[in-house]
Amino acid sequence: TLSLKDYEEYMAYKESKTQDSSTKQLSINERISRELADAQAREEQDQKLLLEATRINEIDTLASKHLSAHFNKDTLLAKGYSLKDIMQAQRRELVRKYVPADDIYAIAKVRDTQHLDGEVLEQLVNLAKVNIKKRIQANTINSKSDIKLNLSNEELSILDPNFSPNNFTELNIAIVNAYKLRREQFYNLRKQKTA
Repeated sequence: TLSLKDYEEYMAYKESKTQDSSTKQLSINERISRELADAQAREEQDQKLLLEATRINEIDTLASKHLSAHFNKDTLLAKGYSLKDIMQAQRRELVRKYVPADDIYAIAKVRDTQHLDGEVLEQLVNLAKVNIKKRIQANTINSKSDIKLNLSNEELSILDPNFSPNNFTELNIAIVNAYKLRREQFYNLRKQKTA
């Protein structure tokens, strides 16, 4: 009688012999097609890795330019955090800082950025990139009327918990918007009481 271990070894040996004989029996066309399929799979894997590396570099560049030093990739790697956790934290912080809370809620159906992940987080990161570009363009424009026109789509307000101004002009616009909102609320309440 054979023990279980001997039987498993026999089956593994038999399977390896079957694979060897099947590779020897392949025609030249079959071998070439198999090698081409393997090469194509390697190429797809390399392309996927390249895209991922490009995205990591893009997020890290945005984080180093527009976030505090607490989100520095090299420092966090030295502290023992994994690259995946660092990139996730950088993405969430970019979204928290540069995407208005209403937009986050409209896209993700949640207000807290800590629970964002996957494709929704990537969409919000892309929106944050657009908002960063808008702010940079607004900083390069000299006249205040042009700045107000460019920022009219983006409701800056000091009442927004995610608001962080990049310059004094943004702070002024946020204060004015907060004042307008409070004034509008006051007069709406006044009308309701008199009605």
